[in-house]
Amino acid sequence: MRVLFDHSVRQDAIRAEHGFMQEQDELYGKPYTYLKLHTRVRPPRNDWRQTEIDCLPFIARLINEGKILPFTTDELRAEEFRALKYPSPHLEDIFTDVKFERLRPPLDRSKWGLSIDQYCSKEAVISYCEGFLLSPSNQRVETFIQEMRRNTRITLSEFEERCLCRLNVFKDTCKGIDRIHYPDALHLWTAEENGIDVFLTVDKKFRNVIERQKIDIQCRVLFPFGLKSELS
Repeated sequence: MRVLFDHSVRQDAIRAEHGFMQEQDELYGKPYTYLKLHTRVRPPRNDWRQTEIDCLPFIARLINEGKILPFTTDELRAEEFRALKYPSPHLEDIFTDVKFERLRPPLDRSKWGLSIDQYCSKEAVISYCEGFLLSPSNQRVETFIQEMRRNTRITLSEFEERCLCRLNVFKDTCKGIDRIHYPDALHLWTAEENGIDVFLTVDKKFRNVIERQKIDIQCRVLFPFGLKSELS
């Protein structure tokens, strides 16, 4: 089973964070500052998410057994980069030894020379979805593809052209969801175009909207408990 792991799941898999923090002390009556390694262990949660977290070791075992093929994307890696807050973090998580393969993006934003801040900004991703993916008509998309074929500096792959011709799949996914979830819709669209079986998340609002919409796609949105139930 081919599974794309949402950032929310990867965050829940973190058991502890190790980082250096500044400490102050005195030596011969003189103050000095030094770096000391601190470990912050995450306590168990007291809500429904803990049930989902408890399923992750089972899923990690199935990955090690070759029964689940795990995937990520550059967009999801950007979300991980944006979430790093603990000083000099080294994360200890359930998927530490797992190698996540990367999926091809429907349209590679990095071609346009974005800075790291622009690429990782959530608002920039939302604006990209609104202005570049949701607004153009089918005719405008076709014109864009023809123009890019004549571009000698930036080119589109056959995969990107095929995805742009199926832009309505992304538009259908975005119907009825808040703009804050456009990045999640982008992940789901990426999974669909790459033939992924499951987009694994713990985002209730996004999953519930997708279930109500009954979009004509093959990739399913599941929680860890749902995936574990299917594979047990």
